[in-house]
Amino acid sequence: MRPIDINEILSAFSLALDVAENKTFEHAQRTAYIALRIAREISVPEEELIDVYAAALLHDIGVVNALADAHTDQTQTVKHCFAGREIVSTLPLSHNVSEYILWHHANWDGIGPFELRGHDIPLGAQIVYLADQLDLQLKSLTNIRTERHQIIEYVKSSTGKMFSPDMVDAFLATQEKELFWLDYSHYNISEVLSHIQPHNQMWVNIDDIDNIAQTFAKIIDNKSPYTHDHSQGVSLLMSLLSNEYQFDDETAKMLKISGLLHDLGKLAIPSEILDKPAGLTALELLIIKSHSYYTKLILSKVREFAVIKEWAGNHHETLDGKGYPEGKRRLSKQERMIAICDVYQALTEDRPYRRSLPKIKAFELMGEMVQEGKLCSETFEDLKRIMS
Repeated sequence: MRPIDINEILSAFSLALDVAENKTFEHAQRTAYIALRIAREISVPEEELIDVYAAALLHDIGVVNALADAHTDQTQTVKHCFAGREIVSTLPLSHNVSEYILWHHANWDGIGPFELRGHDIPLGAQIVYLADQLDLQLKSLTNIRTERHQIIEYVKSSTGKMFSPDMVDAFLATQEKELFWLDYSHYNISEVLSHIQPHNQMWVNIDDIDNIAQTFAKIIDNKSPYTHDHSQGVSLLMSLLSNEYQFDDETAKMLKISGLLHDLGKLAIPSEILDKPAGLTALELLIIKSHSYYTKLILSKVREFAVIKEWAGNHHETLDGKGYPEGKRRLSKQERMIAICDVYQALTEDRPYRRSLPKIKAFELMGEMVQEGKLCSETFEDLKRIMS
């Protein structure tokens, strides 16, 4: 796998955060757009823009599993900022990014749950805070063209209280250009960002991607108490089968990453459905099934993930063509592997509607799925032998 532009990785995972339940769709990307415009207005050096950009895209990474609105509940605000710093510190990004995320809700006047005030607040955090709050306010408008003056008044009234006067001046200057509003309102904000994102590109290799995937696997699995090790477990099983089939090192790593990210789309599924102890309604079942679609959608943001997207996103496809989301009948060896690994891992874990099954019972049920033409018999027998 060739090195990957970090901007593509950030775009993919910001989409994952945006589709997470109770989020405003494209909030992360629109926050990043506003932040970049403000940063460029005050001439932030190009080499530092990547930190502002990354922080804006990932600023809510710590709020994925919050039960309350982290923008209005102060307890949740503090929790998601500290959680965000901890998560981002594990990624191959500058230390500045995690610090910007930590302080991106610090008020300029120092009033609130954070102890910093004024110029002690990192510049990047000042920018992200204003951009974040601006997008939330803009989303409440019915017509941006005719109601944008309300946002102008909101920002002016918050100057010196919530926001840095210098950042407010920068926003007021950049919003005077109609380009700002046309870009912000564009139907495809990802396309807009692709033209203005920082030029000092960082590149990550497959080992960096593995580390990033490990971080996001933890976020995915922590969404439900019943799946706290699921992605890690599937990834481990994929590695065991990779060794059995003697795949080359790069393919083995890609299969491991596919296991870590196969349930990325579950961020879009409400927790009350994931953790429902009783049977699902027809609508709830459709919602659950959509997670594999979202996995593929998110991973499609990274061009070099074309194969990983298929392997990870097709883990619920079956050989009889009755799987989802595409109802495929012809599955590659790698897709058959991840389907087998996902079923085994799920059966041997607790679920809200049943206790974990012993290995023997899990293989018995999987054997029935093989007989029904859903799972690959060869891969099943290989996993069964490995786990014996």
